Amino acid sequence: MELFVLTQLGRDAIPELQKAGRDDEANILDYVGRVDGATVEQVAEEMNLDDKTAYAKLRSLSANRWVWRKATKLTPF
Repeated sequence: MELFVLTQLGRDAIPELQKAGRDDEANILDYVGRVDGATVEQVAEEMNLDDKTAYAKLRSLSANRWVWRKATKLTPF
C-alpha cells in the first residue's frame, strides 16, 4: 500500500500555491498534512476526484518533492 506524506517543502508551498490560484494542489497538500499521510483512494474521495486523476496529481506533487511516497506492507481491509 502506498501512503503519501507531506514534506516540509510541501508545507511551505501551500500558501504560495493558494496565492497563485492553484487551489487543487494546495487543498491536496493541506489534506495530506492534516491526516499525517493519505492513500490515493483517500485523496480521491476527499477531493471528489477519480483515482487516476488523484494519482496523477499526487505523482506531480511527489516530483516537486512536496509529498513523498511511503510504501508499506500493510494492506487495506
